[in-house]
Amino acid sequence: MSNAEKFLETYKELADESFKKFGYYYPPKTWKEFDAHNYNFYKNFLKDKEDEIKRTKGFIRLAKTINDFGFYNLYQNFDFKNLNDVLFQTSRQKLLNRSILASGTDHCNVLFDAFSSFSCNDFSIIDYFFPKDLPQSKGKFYTEVSVNLLKVLYYEQKQFQDEALEKANKFLSKKNIGWEKYTIQYFKALINNDAKDASNSLQGLCTSYQKMEHSVNKLNNKLEKYFAYEINGMYRFAMIVNQELFEEIKQPNHHCFSNKFEQWQKENNFPKGKVFYKYPKEMEFINAIYETELPTVELYNPYPERKKIKLFRNVEKFIEDLIENANKKI
Repeated sequence: MSNAEKFLETYKELADESFKKFGYYYPPKTWKEFDAHNYNFYKNFLKDKEDEIKRTKGFIRLAKTINDFGFYNLYQNFDFKNLNDVLFQTSRQKLLNRSILASGTDHCNVLFDAFSSFSCNDFSIIDYFFPKDLPQSKGKFYTEVSVNLLKVLYYEQKQFQDEALEKANKFLSKKNIGWEKYTIQYFKALINNDAKDASNSLQGLCTSYQKMEHSVNKLNNKLEKYFAYEINGMYRFAMIVNQELFEEIKQPNHHCFSNKFEQWQKENNFPKGKVFYKYPKEMEFINAIYETELPTVELYNPYPERKKIKLFRNVEKFIEDLIENANKKI
């Protein structure tokens, strides 16, 4: 049984389980159910809401339903162009959703979702979510260590390279789980121009992906293990920072990595994904969010009285800018 068939089978099992427990199918199995779910959410939580910030958060939350249903619909009549567009819309929703929620972290917590954006060649998100002007992250988690390396590569920030590599080596010297280790090792390999190490890291990432807890949500954990498009995105990131090295890196040989998708990408000159589903008029603000220019992430210190300065994402500024940009599209 192919991964697509396994996905569809698991999806239907989860939807049927929902119907037995709650009397409705979730995730939805048809466009009719999908539309009904969206309209009920809109009618109950958004239609009469006047607070712009709460309303915007609600619309982004509503848009989450497409994240699983989009793939379910895709795999019933598969097409690589549609996959590219599904990846664009779903990864953009995840990035926005994570960026409007306070988390007590800096900008690096969106790294995993950024990899999904890379898989549809949406590399422009780097300039908005990991802007050049932000300082190197002082955090010690794998996301922060990795983003420092990513920025060194993308912006050619040679002045930060030694410091970023030192933090990476310190992280790798400790016991850590596979995904974290191989992510950092991969970015290190790109900096060191080491195609063999980069190839081995991608292979290790595929194995580690299967062992990860992708979400506290049982549905996401089951469905997301079939395909690791984040790794396709990481592989293709090498293309934009070092074309010669990219051509030397071997694609992983693993069922969760789509080699056929990479072949299609090359044959079609690596097109950037587009929105694949537009919402009806009463929900057109979601369309505007997808079409407008992204806000640029800013950091600030909410506790200036403290001696140790830790910078956090300015969530309020991000969502205010997002609303202002989206309103220009309506």
